[in-house]
Amino acid sequence: MLHFILELAFYRGILTGFNEAFVIDLATRDRLINEHSSSAEVIKPFLRGRDVKRWSVDYEDLYLIKIESSENIEHPWANKLEQEAEQIFTKRYPAIYKHFEQFRTQLIARSDQGRFFWELRSCKYWQEFEQPKIIIPAITNNVEYAPDSLGYYSNDKTSICIPKDINYTSGILNSALMWWFIQQIAASRQGGFFEFKPAYVSQIPIINATKTQRTAIEKLVQKCLDAKKCDRHADTSKLENAIDRLVYKLYQLTYDEIKIIDPEFKLTEQEYKAIKIE
Repeated sequence: MLHFILELAFYRGILTGFNEAFVIDLATRDRLINEHSSSAEVIKPFLRGRDVKRWSVDYEDLYLIKIESSENIEHPWANKLEQEAEQIFTKRYPAIYKHFEQFRTQLIARSDQGRFFWELRSCKYWQEFEQPKIIIPAITNNVEYAPDSLGYYSNDKTSICIPKDINYTSGILNSALMWWFIQQIAASRQGGFFEFKPAYVSQIPIINATKTQRTAIEKLVQKCLDAKKCDRHADTSKLENAIDRLVYKLYQLTYDEIKIIDPEFKLTEQEYKAIKIE
C-alpha cells in the first residue's frame, strides 16, 4: 500500500497594495541604505511569479520594503495614535519614510494596508519566507517549482510550500507524473497554461518514501540544482528523465500507465522493469 505525506503547508505570496512604493530596484535599495543604515533592516530580496523557474529563480535585483503590520509585530509605534506613531516611524527609518512620502496619497488610499499607511497588510506567516521552502508561480505551462534556501520573499503571483525534505519534494513536484496530475485537477488558461494555486497544488499526493528511495531522488535533484546554480540555462533534461523514472517506480505505475502519461517515454518495458528503487 502507498502512503502519502499530508502535512505540507502552503502560503500565498505577498500583496502590497501598491508595488510602486514597496517594491524597489537595486539602485533605490543602495540609496536608501546609504541615506540611513536602518533601511537595511527592512529591505528583503523579492521575486515575481515570472522570476520563478524549474529548479531555480531568475533574480532581477528587486527588493521588498518589509514593514509588517502592527497587528503582527510590536513596533515602537504600534500602540500610539497615528500622529505620534508617524513621528516615531520617521525617526526609526528616516530614509524609508522619505521614500514613502512621495506616495503618501496612494498609500493612504490603498485597501491592503496594516494599522498605519506605511505598513503592509496583516500576515501571520512572514517568518515562513525566511525558511527553506519551495516557490511556486501561480500560472505556468509546465512544472516550475524552485527550491529556495536564500530567504527570498515573493509576490502574490506565487505561493510557497514548506516541506520537511525540500530536495525530495522538489523532485516529486517537478516530475512528469505531477505535471500530468496537475493538468487533471487545475483550472486551465489559454495557451496551455494552468493555475498552480495552493487549492490545486495541495492536492498533489507526495508519497512517503523510505530513506533509500528519498536519497536516490535527492541526489539527482541536487545535481539539477548545482547545474542551474552554475548556469541557469543548463540542460538538465537527462537528470530530469532519471528523476521521472524513479518517480514512476516509486508510485508503482505500470508501463502501460506511463505510456498514457508520457507517450514519448524512451525506455522499453523490460528496461523500465529493471529499474530498482528500494
